[in-house]
Amino acid sequence: MQAVSIIGCGLMGGSIGLALKSTRPTLFVRGWDAPGSLEMALQRGAIDQAAESLEDCVSGADVVILATPLSATMQIIEELKGILHPDTWLHDLCSVKVPVTERIRSVLQHDRFLGGHPMTGSEKAGIRFADGALYENATYVLCADERMPRDDSFEALLDILGATGARLLEMPGDVHDRIAAHVSHVPQLLSVLLVNLADRAKERDPDVLRLAAGGFRDMTRIAGSPFPMWEDILAANGKEVSAALTSFKDLLEELLLDLDAKAFPHIGERFHQAEQTRDFIPSDGKGFLKPLADVFVFTADRPGALVALTSALYEADLSIKDIELLRIRENRGGTFRLGFDSSGEAIQAISVLSEAGFTAYRL
Repeated sequence: MQAVSIIGCGLMGGSIGLALKSTRPTLFVRGWDAPGSLEMALQRGAIDQAAESLEDCVSGADVVILATPLSATMQIIEELKGILHPDTWLHDLCSVKVPVTERIRSVLQHDRFLGGHPMTGSEKAGIRFADGALYENATYVLCADERMPRDDSFEALLDILGATGARLLEMPGDVHDRIAAHVSHVPQLLSVLLVNLADRAKERDPDVLRLAAGGFRDMTRIAGSPFPMWEDILAANGKEVSAALTSFKDLLEELLLDLDAKAFPHIGERFHQAEQTRDFIPSDGKGFLKPLADVFVFTADRPGALVALTSALYEADLSIKDIELLRIRENRGGTFRLGFDSSGEAIQAISVLSEAGFTAYRL
């Protein structure tokens, strides 16, 4: 494959463009989006050329990637009718697969379609937050239509997608949507509800958010995700989300009964089961959700202290994914919260920082 067209040059589309231009520099990447996004995508090197229209974008492409929100993707599928070449591969990044596949079947009757869902992202949106490493080690689900040809061009498409650094995993679209409801869509809603719960508690306890740190921050990191995107997802996958929420409701009601009956052995069994099950969650790759591993560091109030802290981590090849100043006292110092990709990196960071003279610990 020599030419890839990306429709939607925001966070996901821009990131896939940056990844491909890094690993496949000879690949020609054309993009189509709003003028402002296209201009920034060109400036950042995510695309080689800005298309003037949808037809211009798909013309001559070996693969067309739909990196737009679900509602926009459904509309673009309608607009592709009559302008998409039969030999061009069509690929989408939507987080719900069955509705997209059904729309393509009914509108385009296009056999060369491979649905996709890279299990990575950010609570931030737009090309300015695009990152060429966003897909690295992420599980990238592929949902093939049974009519899809598995020829040499299909293998070439897999090679292009694999060049993002993601780990490709094929499964049926309906299975994907059911799993996504349990481990992505419901957790998003629960994250929002946890913040709503704390906000409601402020009426009685104004200091509630001052105590909300550590685990609460990790569990609610995605609560700030944009609702328009989630409105599309919940509308398209509402049946599966409702079924998963009903299961969660059953578990919550059982927990309430155990609390009222002071059946702590039963509650303890839930903790034990959760601990065992969680151990099976892969720790070496990104999933639907990936909270950061936090390290807390105290540093004295002196010039160059933060530079020394970050330099020690840089020399150890440890990347800080998030940093926050929690508190500072004049003439004494302050405490920073550093977020790392994994517990292993967090433990290594504590060792490196301790050797450099800092007080570092995990909760």
